[in-house]
Amino acid sequence: MRWDVRRGVLLGVALLAARPALAHQDDLAARVKKAQDAARANAASPQGREWAKSHSAATGRLLIPVLNRCLPEPAGDIPTVFSVFVRLSQAGRVREVVTELDAALGKCMTDAAREMPFPGAPRDDYWIQVNMAAPL
Repeated sequence: MRWDVRRGVLLGVALLAARPALAHQDDLAARVKKAQDAARANAASPQGREWAKSHSAATGRLLIPVLNRCLPEPAGDIPTVFSVFVRLSQAGRVREVVTELDAALGKCMTDAAREMPFPGAPRDDYWIQVNMAAPL
């Protein structure tokens, strides 16, 4: 009986300790979903299609050095494909970067890209999706 009580207490403590991490993951998933939905809506609009046609290649090229600054040393040779969602101002300033991989990577990319001149967006708070690949 004593062992069951201790095991129950340990399980309870473990669940309480894991709760912030789970909440953080839920928050990241919600932010990614919001960014993804907004990027899809923007890409489906006539302005969005025109913007993507004119600027998507340049945006991808601009994000490569940002990503390289924020990634640790590569762990392997096989690249992982993932999406990066970027919220731009109308003037082409990066306001936020969200990745489906890790909140810390998104924050680092936001900080690294903040002063880079991206192509101007059709409006403020304009989300785009950029597909990337990196050895992680």
